[in-house]
Amino acid sequence: MLGGSMSVFRFRITWIFLCALALCGATSAPAAGRTRHVTVHAFGGYQKYDMADVNEAMRTTLQAYPGSRADKDKIGSGAGYGGGFRIWIGNRVFVPLEFQRLVASNSGSGPYAGQAYTVNLNVPAVTLTTGAGYVFLDRRPLRLAFSGGTGYYVCTGAIVTRGPGLNDRSDLEGSGFGFHGMGIVLTRLSGRVDLELDGGYRFARTTDITSGGQRIRKSDGSLAQIDWSGITGRAGLSVRVSND
Repeated sequence: MLGGSMSVFRFRITWIFLCALALCGATSAPAAGRTRHVTVHAFGGYQKYDMADVNEAMRTTLQAYPGSRADKDKIGSGAGYGGGFRIWIGNRVFVPLEFQRLVASNSGSGPYAGQAYTVNLNVPAVTLTTGAGYVFLDRRPLRLAFSGGTGYYVCTGAIVTRGPGLNDRSDLEGSGFGFHGMGIVLTRLSGRVDLELDGGYRFARTTDITSGGQRIRKSDGSLAQIDWSGITGRAGLSVRVSND
């Protein structure tokens, strides 16, 4: 069952990747009087999450061990990192394609029958996004832009409980589409290198969470969600690598 679901994830990621490449190719056709070039960027960031269902699952798991406690009250934020490229079809218009990993985790520990037990919860996301962007202010060395689009989010996480004679792992898998909008500040550091500061909002969640091939539901019978939605910010470098 796990192998089959992973095959589906790979197929969907490949599909959106090919669609994004097709979009880039279609929109990057030469236009008279326009400059076209490609930039590559890498970044690290920090974002807020809305993980109500995941946090409830952590609390439920810890309740099995009286006196246990989590390292943090909830998963409300996490780091992220990634990279990508932008195809500029003019001086102001670009098409981005980005890969990013979002980190979301919590852990807890407690005693049970005189022994110590630990619980580790991980629900990361691997994302592939594309869209379109526009530079609305160009006052070199400073440029201000806006970018928005859609992406595909895949989670291959787990809840792992360990203790004397116990090593239990419950895989958590889910996937879904999301949307984002981002403000971008580009400051020229050299002829080809820009310092980049971005901030915006992401809406991304999945309701197809499975564990052991079974769909996970909440106590009221509704589908549980892994929700990476929230404010996001990041910083990085952008390098121009080609031009007409």
